[in-house]
Amino acid sequence: MQEFDSEFVSWGHRLRALLVVAMIAAAINTGGAQFAPPPPEESAPDPYPLLFPVGGEHSYVDTFGALRSGGRTHEGTDVFAEKMTPVVAAADGTVIRVAVGELAGRYIVVRHDDGWLSYYLHLNNDTAGTDDGLGANPVEGVVEGAVVAAGDLLDFVGDSGNAEDTPPHLHFELHSPDGGAVNPYGHLLEAQGVEAPDAAVAVLAAGAGWVPEYEEVNTALIGHFDPGGGFAADVVAYRATAFLGTWGRPGFCPNTGIRMIDVADPEHPGSIGAFAEQAEFPGTAAETLWVGPVDGPGFVGDLAVVALRLCDNNEPGRWRHAFRGLAFYDITDLTIPVLLSTWNSGEHTQGSNTVSVAHRADGVLLVATTVRQSLLHTDGELGDVRFLDVTDPTAPVELADWDSRRDARPVIGDYDEEEFHAHSVTLTGEGLSAWVSHWDGGMILLDLENATRPRFVAAVGSAADGEGNRHSSFFDEATGLLIVNDEDLFPAESTDHTAGWGTQHILDVSDPTGAIEIAGFATERSASDDNGEPATDGFYSVHDTVMSGSVAISSWYSDGVRIVDLSNPTEPIEVGSFVPPRSGDPLGYWVAPNGARFFPMVWGVDVSDDLIFVSDMNSGLWIIRQDDDTSAGVRPGPAPG
Repeated sequence: MQEFDSEFVSWGHRLRALLVVAMIAAAINTGGAQFAPPPPEESAPDPYPLLFPVGGEHSYVDTFGALRSGGRTHEGTDVFAEKMTPVVAAADGTVIRVAVGELAGRYIVVRHDDGWLSYYLHLNNDTAGTDDGLGANPVEGVVEGAVVAAGDLLDFVGDSGNAEDTPPHLHFELHSPDGGAVNPYGHLLEAQGVEAPDAAVAVLAAGAGWVPEYEEVNTALIGHFDPGGGFAADVVAYRATAFLGTWGRPGFCPNTGIRMIDVADPEHPGSIGAFAEQAEFPGTAAETLWVGPVDGPGFVGDLAVVALRLCDNNEPGRWRHAFRGLAFYDITDLTIPVLLSTWNSGEHTQGSNTVSVAHRADGVLLVATTVRQSLLHTDGELGDVRFLDVTDPTAPVELADWDSRRDARPVIGDYDEEEFHAHSVTLTGEGLSAWVSHWDGGMILLDLENATRPRFVAAVGSAADGEGNRHSSFFDEATGLLIVNDEDLFPAESTDHTAGWGTQHILDVSDPTGAIEIAGFATERSASDDNGEPATDGFYSVHDTVMSGSVAISSWYSDGVRIVDLSNPTEPIEVGSFVPPRSGDPLGYWVAPNGARFFPMVWGVDVSDDLIFVSDMNSGLWIIRQDDDTSAGVRPGPAPG
């Protein structure tokens, strides 16, 4: 047998069993293998002598007994670690099974010399650096009948079986000689010389869900639903449904469309279905959408407007004949979404990035969308901002296209053509005006009284040769405040920001021609860590904002949701927050600047009644409530869902 380096194994003896873990335990259907062992025993025996089975940095918590799909319960402990982290024998014994199961994936069973058994599930089945299922990496000599000693290398951590959509981990089971599964959690802690902490979450009651720890300040977690697949994007709450978009990039394009989640009982959200998926629009991301009622000459009912862009947005990808643009759906009956029509943004464009909709007093249902770098990709023919009349959504009519480089002030100074584009647009004043978030061109106000001829009014912010990163905005009609979000995913390259990960700007635009920035806001971790540098174990940039009264609610990626009181807008005060559990991107795209792969990634927020709906790119939908009676702290599960 190949002897495994004992110094590497000692990692496990030095690490504590982290409670703030990097996974979405409730959504992982990684129960026992298909060999269907007897039901778990009610209690575990005295600590059983084990060597910790994962030889590298890891994290785990107690989810023994948690519900899994098909009525199963979790009969082991999931030890989360990077793919290809060594898995070693936990005790002396004989290999009695080396096999592949539909749920367990590649797995090994070892019968210990005293008759106990250990199970090692979801072992690697991928070629290094891929998720192809073609590279099992079996260790020489690990075959049925082989004698092993504690610490011998058995295999490597992976995500085979029904763990394909979860972060890589070893599902470890411990069975008594009579075959009954016992909870291995305490034995694993004992193997590391760690006493079980009081806050550890143990066996769950029937019907309860569970999540790892999360952070909250003056908020209360109400419910959680993970549709799986990762890359959750925009979230919109309408009536009793939450709509969850999908993000995508070249090579990382889940194409799961718009997921519909029933939130009539927010403590127990459930799936309704999806639309704008792969079958209809292959190779696309459905990042943003608008949902609302329409009562016009061509349509009466609930309408969804979906922005679709190509995941593969490089030049060869844009030449493909896949659709890109807007899709209009009748969702009056959520169980049968009906595609009414589409609008194509142009053959050489990458598609619609954002969408905003307004009911105008003249009866027009006006849609504004941004087509990033359209002017560049169409050789000056079509601008980055488009306006459509969708009063009859079965027959949308394009009214105008607009671009700052062509239709506004001249660009002064040098600029990067790839960065100088309109990123998002927000209709205001019942569709009579719009704020354009221009990445390196600042905030631009357009007069849309005549929507066929958008008129430039004013520009606020970045110079052409500065790093502006104007990503999105929210305009509060009542106060004349404009909340501007700078998205910066590369803090080390920041040259023009007051904080490493970008700043949220608060502007008084009651007189748009004389707009004044009256305050800025950044979270502590977005500005600096304990060493005075931007945190690098996640992504701490602001992304999107909604307003509720005088309170701004914003998504800050790895800093979660931040609730800021703007009663006195010159002195923003953070009054609440919610940070979802650390979780891994199931597609393996997101890697923090310091190499970390487990962190929150809150993309969007929306408000309905007294609930805040939150989308995490890795872990799906979270539903919270602002609650002044909830004290600050880190909360373990249980959480419904």
